[in-house]
Amino acid sequence: MYRSHHRQARKWLLGAATSLTALAPIAAYAQEGTSSVPADPATEASAKSQGLGEIVVTATRRQESIQKVPISLQALSAEKLEQRQVQSFADYAALLPSVSFASLGPGRSDLYFRGISFDSEGAGDTSQLSVAGIYLDEIPLTTAGRMPEVHVYDMQRVEALSGPQGTLFGSSSLSGTLRLITNKPKLGKIEGGFDIEGNKYDKGGFGTVDEGFLNIPVTDNVAVRIVGFYDHQGGYIDNKPATHTYPIYGADSSSESGYSQTGSYTINNRNVAQNNFNTVDEYGGRISVLVQEGDWTFMPQYVYQYLDAKGSFNYDPKVGDLAVHDFSPTENRDAWMQAALTINGKVGDFDVVSSTGYFHRRIKNSNDYTYYTVAYDTPGNTSSIWFHNSDGSTINPTQEYHGDNTYNKFTQEVRISVPKSWPFSLTVGGFYQWQKKSINEDYSIAGISGSSDGQQSYLRRDAFYLTEVDRTYQDYALFAEGTYEVVHNLKVTGGVRLFRAKNKAIGFEGVASTAQDAGCAVPFTAPRLEACDNVSVAHPYSEGGETHKASVSYQIRPDKMVYFTYSTGFRPGGSNTIAPDHPYKADTLSNFEIGFKTGWGRHFRLNAAAYYEKWKGVQYFVVPVGYNGNGLTLNAGDARVYGIEADFDLRFGGFSLSGSGSYNDAKLATDFCALTSSGSTEQFSSCAGDADKTAAAKGTRLPRQPRFKGQIQARYEYKIGELGSFLQFAANHQSSSTSNLDTLKDTLLGDVPGFTSVDFSTGISKDKWSVQFYIDNIADKRGQLSRNTFCAIEVCSDSTRTYTIKPRIFGLKFSNRF
Repeated sequence: MYRSHHRQARKWLLGAATSLTALAPIAAYAQEGTSSVPADPATEASAKSQGLGEIVVTATRRQESIQKVPISLQALSAEKLEQRQVQSFADYAALLPSVSFASLGPGRSDLYFRGISFDSEGAGDTSQLSVAGIYLDEIPLTTAGRMPEVHVYDMQRVEALSGPQGTLFGSSSLSGTLRLITNKPKLGKIEGGFDIEGNKYDKGGFGTVDEGFLNIPVTDNVAVRIVGFYDHQGGYIDNKPATHTYPIYGADSSSESGYSQTGSYTINNRNVAQNNFNTVDEYGGRISVLVQEGDWTFMPQYVYQYLDAKGSFNYDPKVGDLAVHDFSPTENRDAWMQAALTINGKVGDFDVVSSTGYFHRRIKNSNDYTYYTVAYDTPGNTSSIWFHNSDGSTINPTQEYHGDNTYNKFTQEVRISVPKSWPFSLTVGGFYQWQKKSINEDYSIAGISGSSDGQQSYLRRDAFYLTEVDRTYQDYALFAEGTYEVVHNLKVTGGVRLFRAKNKAIGFEGVASTAQDAGCAVPFTAPRLEACDNVSVAHPYSEGGETHKASVSYQIRPDKMVYFTYSTGFRPGGSNTIAPDHPYKADTLSNFEIGFKTGWGRHFRLNAAAYYEKWKGVQYFVVPVGYNGNGLTLNAGDARVYGIEADFDLRFGGFSLSGSGSYNDAKLATDFCALTSSGSTEQFSSCAGDADKTAAAKGTRLPRQPRFKGQIQARYEYKIGELGSFLQFAANHQSSSTSNLDTLKDTLLGDVPGFTSVDFSTGISKDKWSVQFYIDNIADKRGQLSRNTFCAIEVCSDSTRTYTIKPRIFGLKFSNRF
């Protein structure tokens, strides 16, 4: 049923895209009969030549020029997104210098701002909430775990709000908030377009992208906007043919270890070996309706996306460049939808906004775990090498991971703003959020359920290790933020958010012996969660508090402003699945920021901010040895960040130059105490000055964040007869970063080196169509973004894999608007 549902959805979306293309000439003809006159390309070119345009953002929940907002804010306009061929999260994250991320591939990324990061060690369930919020229009998409990745098409802009945004954006906005703002339906205007792209990795596979949108005015006060896309990405990592031989051990009382080798078992990967095996197929769309009745507007919106990413996106340098040895299938199928209703209106002179959202996501995941099996197949470890068929033959010991995880989320927010005629601005509101994460994960050995000596070693199906846990989160908040002009051009802003956060868990996680120790019969036959609850605690997590914001801004001139902002953020604590008696506490972030925003005529703009951030009670996820790759969250002490970020835009005639960059010095401010032993889940209560009890000393760099990250783009637009033309070069650079906060683990993984990549594009356009050719990563650099392993690093460091930027890719794109 799951596959059938997605086949039907794909057919519908491809049919919709075909319809959009077929409607293009009809809609263009209809447009001629409306009162809206298409913009003259010559006029648009003239406007560009006059200098920089204004970027309007809604970072303060009201429309303002980005140059008037007293916070560090970067906005990627629709024009910039188009110029840099942005379609996915990794594409626009590269353009945001304060943003870094760790990833295992599409749909499997964690987002960070300003070095407030954590290491994503391990593959098991983690209850740890994100350090950064992500919003689609008015609705938070932030989930407890993987960030949903929105396909970028028909977008107004992407906004990156650096620093704690806990006053107006409370959903895990500890270090910053990322907002994706879609184009809304337009009344009285038919418009649409489509984009068709073909691309190929230099030494990899072919890809295609088909996208289209259509805006239809149904009546004078009703309009509908429809967007659809299909994206096939060719692979670039090879799963090379390989064999592996496991040693088979038997009990031997005469041996010092108690075991001796009695035989071997050899496997091969001929069934899954394939070149360019990490292909991606993604499709989806959205439909929005705008209804205007007097002072009130109603906008329901529905978004759906389905992602099927096959293979590994991390390669193994020991095997070769962009190559791995996988012995069983790896696939990530990720389907999500969001239904939202936004209502804007007036009660008297007061502005009222209500936003309601429901989010549902299902992820079906499989991973090759051969390297995990190899790491743990040593004498004394419980391993499938002890399991045999009825004829006495050894079964294949290779483990596999299978996950079927579901996320559900409901949010409701109401905001009221005072009339614009009042001498101050003030927004007050209330927020409620409920979300549930159902984790169902099998770490299985094929055939163990039917083996002659494995009956007491599996839990369900062929699961040797099983996770069946439901985690529920609730958030309540009241907030207010206002601005008052004390004297001419001197404004003071203040805000507060009062909140209450609750979370709880129920279910089972462990191996058969874990269940037996808890008095549960194996294999499990009872319904899920009722079989054996070993993760719930007597007192579920509950904590309340408040976050604050205060800023002062002075408008020196209409195009020049200086400001100081103080803001705080909060992330709830919770319980640990493998150690329910050892909960972790909330962590908080305080931000002190001073900056300026300046314009110099119509041709040059420069913004910059310097900041100091205090991170108290750092939440950090670790994987202890002996817990089959699963881990727990600890409080790793305190950290601090010194940083500066800046961006500029320059335009004269057809030439434009833009860039942005950030420098972050993020380090521990206290010692991070280690676990009391390699197999323990308890942390030393004190470790100051004791190297044997310290996982990382004061002054250790926080992981994943390069000290410097920047990007620059040069573009020249010119005419060839009646054709508009352009040439563009762009470069991205980031310095090296560490891989783990724990000093020993970071040494085992190794630091990630810095890199620079360069992109090129050129194209022509006339009237409403355009063609562009691009080459991304011209020099085919292997820019490393992170190094990853799925189990305890002390055990699995020899199987570390590397996640890189995409290799060199060529693309040709045709676009048409009507």
